[in-house]
Amino acid sequence: MTQPFNEIIINKQKEIMKNFIRVFLITIVFCSCDPVSDMEADIENLTTQDLILEFISFDQNLNKTLEIPTEESRRFQEAFDVGNDFLEPSLIEYDSVVVKNSAEQILKIYKPESTGKNIYNIDEYWLSSEPYKRGFRYEYEIYDEDLE
Repeated sequence: MTQPFNEIIINKQKEIMKNFIRVFLITIVFCSCDPVSDMEADIENLTTQDLILEFISFDQNLNKTLEIPTEESRRFQEAFDVGNDFLEPSLIEYDSVVVKNSAEQILKIYKPESTGKNIYNIDEYWLSSEPYKRGFRYEYEIYDEDLE
């Protein structure tokens, strides 16, 4: 037995409405997603000697040490954030950054208020790029003259 014409039309309308609601909900989900950002910050040793960088914090659990051979770089920090469309390295938790050679001799001590080239001054002395949308890359280069 065949369906009456009105039933066929009602079923088609229901099917169209279901598809419309499905597409509408998917569109809302994709449009409401928060942006995802990521950041990588590297420190490059362009000096003639291997370096040890000690990041000193009042909270000793946050202390960090990077050993960077000459002509190499090491990842200082990386971050991933949902809902934020800009990220940059942060040194706020560190009281000072001590640069030593492999013989443990102190070559330089950076403090937030130090004058001249300063690792704390991200806007001025870190190289930055955004190789893709909300993907931030930073690099701080240390030269022999920075340690004099």
